[in-house]
Amino acid sequence: MQLVDQLKHPAFRAACRLTEPAPREAERRFLMEGASAIAKALRAPLRPLEVYIKEETEPELAAACEEQGIPVYSVRKGLFHRLLVSSYETSTAAVAVMPWWEVTLDEVCSPCAGIVLVAERIQDPRNLGMLIRTADAAQVRALVLASPLADPYSRASVRSSTGSIAFLPVVCCKDSRQVIEALRQHSWRLVGSSAHAQKVLWEEDLSPPFALWVGNEETGLLSQTREAMDTLVRIPMGGGAQSLNVAVATGIMLFEAVRRIAHAQPVGENL
Repeated sequence: MQLVDQLKHPAFRAACRLTEPAPREAERRFLMEGASAIAKALRAPLRPLEVYIKEETEPELAAACEEQGIPVYSVRKGLFHRLLVSSYETSTAAVAVMPWWEVTLDEVCSPCAGIVLVAERIQDPRNLGMLIRTADAAQVRALVLASPLADPYSRASVRSSTGSIAFLPVVCCKDSRQVIEALRQHSWRLVGSSAHAQKVLWEEDLSPPFALWVGNEETGLLSQTREAMDTLVRIPMGGGAQSLNVAVATGIMLFEAVRRIAHAQPVGENL
């Protein structure tokens, strides 16, 4: 374990730059906080490149990283906060430098199997992180971000994913039409979520393979995207609520599909 006791330490200084979006994009690396999330990432497809620990407070994590040949740095308490974009004390004692996902849209689309989640114009990074966590729990093949507004590798998104970003492939595509065309080319069925859909969720055939599309927290899917869907479904709601948080709604839809798969339940059968 190497000691970091000054800001000009080259590796530490490079890691601190990843708190900003431009260096993250240029270097295709990001920061993951928390000993538990990092420990999970040690057995994930996306593994830590290096780990920074506050004054040797996580000996078990340090040993596990070193066993896998991952460089570990012990950071002086007065410097550690620079990795957290915070000037106050936090409970976080470990930060890992992680690589971006290098998965292409074509790799996600082929073969046509399982479930792919497509999130269009998601704006809140915390919602995006929760989408990653939910999709990972539902064993979705990948998350495709169509016309994204939030950065999946930002601190808020990564924290909200609670480590799932290391397990779920994430692909960003600037144009939703590109995603639609790629899925069509590989014969995917497109299921869109819309509060104004005529068909209720459990009336739809949710047998894989299909791509589930969810939209912006306030405006939903773009009109041209809705028109491109094979079918649109809604979640029935009562009371005064007219909509659900996008991550909550996505969880309901994905786990309805999981339930159908597990029980081979016929379409239309009551819950």
